[in-house]
Amino acid sequence: MAQNGETNQKFGFFSSHCCGKEIAVPKGSDFPACPNHPGLTIWIPIANDNIIQLIEGRKADRPAPRFSAENHVTFVGAGAQRGKHGTVVQVIEGYLDFVHRYDVQLKDGLMIRCFGFELEGFENESSKAA
Repeated sequence: MAQNGETNQKFGFFSSHCCGKEIAVPKGSDFPACPNHPGLTIWIPIANDNIIQLIEGRKADRPAPRFSAENHVTFVGAGAQRGKHGTVVQVIEGYLDFVHRYDVQLKDGLMIRCFGFELEGFENESSKAA
């Protein structure tokens, strides 16, 4: 059992002692107060280790992102930005669909969010000389 404010040591599903509210708490996150009964909340684990191992195993099966921050790319998707070059600024993991998104800053300063299939790697002149 744990109470609100404590740090969770292992991903799990918990039920509040006060009203049975069920939540999932990631490893390293603090246990919250019950949304129905603020104040001291006792959380009781409701899932066994087999379920937790299955969920943790799925995280390991996630595909690696196609691009990394600072990669030079060309936008090949549909639209007005097609053919423009830019730099990946941030990689966003899709926690539910396992599809990465990429924030790309184009050479003209415009920031766009793309899927990996909308981008191709691009070597600019300065990286070719290196």
